[in-house]
Amino acid sequence: MCASQYCADCMRWQKMGKSLLDNQALYCYHNEAMRDYFEQYKFAGDYYLRKVFQAEFQQFIQQKYPQRKWKYCIIPVDQQTMVSERGFNQVKGLTASLKTEQWLVMDDDRHRVKQSHKNRAERMQTQQPFILKSPAKVKNQFVVLIDDIYTTGRTLYHAQDLLLKAGAAEIRSVTLAR
Repeated sequence: MCASQYCADCMRWQKMGKSLLDNQALYCYHNEAMRDYFEQYKFAGDYYLRKVFQAEFQQFIQQKYPQRKWKYCIIPVDQQTMVSERGFNQVKGLTASLKTEQWLVMDDDRHRVKQSHKNRAERMQTQQPFILKSPAKVKNQFVVLIDDIYTTGRTLYHAQDLLLKAGAAEIRSVTLAR
C-alpha cells in the first residue's frame, strides 16, 4: 500500500516510526450530535446513556474481531476520574457484556492533564500513561484495544507500544467514534 492511501493521522504516525495501528470506528466524531452525546455521557457522567450505543458497539466489535481469536483490552481511566469526577469508565460501560482483559492500568503516580483539555500538539507530547500488569499474558496474543474516541491516536499508540514490547502477535483498535 502506498502512503497516499493512508489518512493524514496514519501518515503522521508513520513518519514518527510507529507501526501503524488499524483503527475501526463505528461513527464519526465530527458532528454535533456525537459531540453532544459524549459531553453528556462522558463529561457530565450520565451513565444511563451507555445504553444508546452499547449493543451496536459490542456487535460491531464481535463481528470485526471474534473472541475465539482476539482478546479485548479496554483503555483504562485514572482513579481521579473514576472516583471523584465521572464515577465510571465510559468504555467499560459501552462494552459491559464483552469479556475484556484488564492488562493496562493507569500510572497514577504521574500527574497528568486530561487528554480532553489538551490541543493536538500537547496530546502528541503526552508521556506513557499506562503500566502493563501482566506482560507474560500478552505474549503471542491477538489484541483489540477498545476506546471511546480516537482523536489523535496518542492514547491507543501508547497502549500499542506496551503490548508490542510484551510480544503481542497483532494489535488492532476499535473506537465508538473517530
